[in-house]
Amino acid sequence: MAIGRHLEESTKSHLTMMCNLVGRQRQEIMELRREMEELSVSHDGVLIWKLTDYSRKLQEAKLRNNHEFFSPPFYTHRYGYKLQVSAFLNGNGSGEGSHLSIYIRVLPGEYDNLLEWPFSYKVTFSILDQSDPSLSKPQHITETFNPDPNWKNFQKPCSSRNSLDESTLGFGYPKFISHEEIKKRNYIRDNSIFLKASIEIP
Repeated sequence: MAIGRHLEESTKSHLTMMCNLVGRQRQEIMELRREMEELSVSHDGVLIWKLTDYSRKLQEAKLRNNHEFFSPPFYTHRYGYKLQVSAFLNGNGSGEGSHLSIYIRVLPGEYDNLLEWPFSYKVTFSILDQSDPSLSKPQHITETFNPDPNWKNFQKPCSSRNSLDESTLGFGYPKFISHEEIKKRNYIRDNSIFLKASIEIP
């Protein structure tokens, strides 16, 4: 009888205890997921980003103005800068409707307080030619730039930045490759393209 009365009178406190436990477990799961994502991120300054289902994504980009696709994040080196590439398959800015546009941005990273700012390393973008190397030499299209120390895009990022802040914008090429050029050779193969970004760390 005492147990029955206890269970009846303590339902609310038991539910509160259970909710607290679920909340702690949810927090632990989120933290483990974040740690797993960090472990799966590249740490060698090279991103090779495969965009599958290219034709559908291009159509989606044509229907949705300024539609941006984002790569997985990657690090320049172990304990380095955290970066991300984005692409507008139907272009943006001066390349809108005629080109693929590609950009890179600095994300808030785990080791930012240990790094020198602004970010100043050479960045190279490529779209990879998927032609069989035994039949013809692949002709990747490549563009390279050195960040200007005065550009806001490469200053130390802070987590409180809003999406309208200039420092959150990517830097790159609105006219990276035209829609006509991308159809030549094998830049699109099996309805996929490969975009590469590499950072030159001395």
